[in-house]
Amino acid sequence: MPSRPGFLGPARAALLLAGLATACGDDLQPTPGPGEDENPVVTPQDGANLKHQDNGDGTFTSVVDATDPAAWVAMDLDSGKQVSATEDALWDLAFQRYTVKTRGGVSGTGGVRVAIVPGTSFAALTQAPASGYVTDAADGSDTGDSPDTVFNAGDGWYSYDLQFHTLTPRAQLYVVRSDAGAYFKVQVQSYYDAAGTPAMLKLLWAKVAAPAGVQP
Repeated sequence: MPSRPGFLGPARAALLLAGLATACGDDLQPTPGPGEDENPVVTPQDGANLKHQDNGDGTFTSVVDATDPAAWVAMDLDSGKQVSATEDALWDLAFQRYTVKTRGGVSGTGGVRVAIVPGTSFAALTQAPASGYVTDAADGSDTGDSPDTVFNAGDGWYSYDLQFHTLTPRAQLYVVRSDAGAYFKVQVQSYYDAAGTPAMLKLLWAKVAAPAGVQP
């Protein structure tokens, strides 16, 4: 029987409806709206040598047990987890006693970069600077033969008391561009725990907006 003009057989009608449903399904996929962050929210997790406190305002206070002089304790800022420092993957900062290194420059292939932001308080900084980023470098003309990590180069993150042989963090604010391209502000708050144990570094840190015009 010849088909009438404008009449769709059952098979053709089913195919047409399936195509329309697929097209509509694609259109209905949620997309981030203006100002929404496409990066996942950081949810830190404790590790054997890394303990976190959620301050409830988007910032975290973390304590790194870096007391072992022969081991590095590595942290992935993007996830807030302790990860292996023996593999050149998935970590951004690593700690051993008073030394802090980043997975960039001579310390790794992650492309992690750090900017020092002078004259700005931790609370006041909400967006990463657009310039001033450097990476860990080979040892320069300073004392010792250790690499010049961004945190330890120059005056470093701490001042050293020659009389009492103690370390005191400077009011230094760092912005770290992670291996995933996200930005975090980091400040070392103390080197000793309540019992006076050294190499128990307390960090205050939080994710911040990328520089203007830079996609995270």
